Amino acid sequence: MALFSKVVGGIKMINFTYGLLFIIPALAVVLIFYFYYWYKSIKMQKRLIDSLATSGSLILDSKVSEKKDDIKNRTWLRRKMNFAGFESVQAPYFFILISIATGVLIAGFVFIVIESVVSFIFSAMLFAFLPLLVLTKIIRSREEEFNLYLKEIIDKVTSMMKSGVGFEQGFKKSIMTSHSKFTRKVFDIYLNEKEIIGEDKAFEKMFILVDSKELRIFYLTISIGKSSGGKFSNTLDKLRKTLHDQGEIKQQITSSTREIKIGTYMIIGIVVFIFVLMNSSLNGVLYEHFFGTENGRLQFFFIIIWVAFGLFINNLLTKIK
Repeated sequence: MALFSKVVGGIKMINFTYGLLFIIPALAVVLIFYFYYWYKSIKMQKRLIDSLATSGSLILDSKVSEKKDDIKNRTWLRRKMNFAGFESVQAPYFFILISIATGVLIAGFVFIVIESVVSFIFSAMLFAFLPLLVLTKIIRSREEEFNLYLKEIIDKVTSMMKSGVGFEQGFKKSIMTSHSKFTRKVFDIYLNEKEIIGEDKAFEKMFILVDSKELRIFYLTISIGKSSGGKFSNTLDKLRKTLHDQGEIKQQITSSTREIKIGTYMIIGIVVFIFVLMNSSLNGVLYEHFFGTENGRLQFFFIIIWVAFGLFINNLLTKIK
């Protein structure tokens, strides 16, 4: 009876320890975020009080400077959040909170399986970057969508200008008939604000929403074509042909890199197959070591991390820019 009570007490203690591994980091993250938000609000209130004490014109000047909010003065994370479509001022803070929470939660599950403090710390640091990979994927998807429909807009504008339609009129019709809501949202800045803030400032606001080299080339083409004289439609036609040739080359490179990635996955499959054969020939010794002992589980964890890191580097080297 005493032995049974000790076993039950030990199980309760283990469950309590696992609970603390989740609760304490989560409470720490929430507490840090709360104090940071409180500090920002106090700092903002102090700034407003100082502005009122100095002069009323200083408040107006600060509002004007906030409206400008040049992209060069934004933080790296703020630019990334804008490119992904999260334009709220608080978006970077929520992203940091989500990143920390993701790392802690996944590390907690890894600790339950491996029961190693080293794996918990390493997993928390590693998987905290998982939301950043998702964010990068969203940005790349939006960029590819925008570039695809930008080429269609350039095609339509070029054909309209060759038929005698003016650039502004043809550009407006091409934007309105685009099937991409995101592309229309970006170019609506040009249509609605060009006459108010100027063409250059309008494009600068567009560059905040999408990280597209093609858009920057299009902007330079418009600026050079309008100022150099000559036939502007010929300049746009050359840009159209260049972008289409670039798309064909990119498609060929994509096919080649896809074959390389398939070969990499096949090598990993062969390694797993060899492990299964060796484990069966050694009467399950490998399985017992890697899954039955603490050191083996830790070694297996770092092997998986190393393989994942190799796949990440391979994907990074074969990425098309």
